[in-house]
Amino acid sequence: MLQEAITYKLKIDRQFNESELLKGIYIALIHATRIPPHIGMIMDKKYHSLSIKGRDINKPVPALIKNSSLRKIPTLFIKIKSHPTFSETYLREYFITNVEQFERVDIGVATCLSPIKLFFEEVYNLQLKEINYLYELLPLLDAEGLIDSVSSLNVDQNSYNLPIYTNKEINEGIASVRNEYKDRAR
Repeated sequence: MLQEAITYKLKIDRQFNESELLKGIYIALIHATRIPPHIGMIMDKKYHSLSIKGRDINKPVPALIKNSSLRKIPTLFIKIKSHPTFSETYLREYFITNVEQFERVDIGVATCLSPIKLFFEEVYNLQLKEINYLYELLPLLDAEGLIDSVSSLNVDQNSYNLPIYTNKEINEGIASVRNEYKDRAR
């Protein structure tokens, strides 16, 4: 008998509305059905992430949405409750400093989760030393009451199931994407 994969359920509770992404703080899961997915943050109308290619900073949200729509990339947007003290502009600048601490995603150095962990540790005072995966971070954010809502683009499910993956699978994913970029450059 096949054993069913362990997953983390994330209920998609809002219709996708691009204009909502222009206000608020969001974790964006890009290629949400891949193992592992890519994650970044949307703040103050801009998208930021750490990727294999390097730092993606201050990318316009409409460009992210257009790319996801045209390429039919499964993408989730997890709205984080507003911070009671700091403005979105301050939080965006602070997150950018976290992204800038790393050159790029690389095996044994950093993942796209690395700057996000730093951000939540400092800004929301969360203990994340033992958190190494998105499927560990999201339940913690939910338990802390920080997840406001979830919407999706190109995901046809009422609830999203994030698979439990290993560090080996992250490293294989990094190597695979790196090889894709090398092949395109040729």
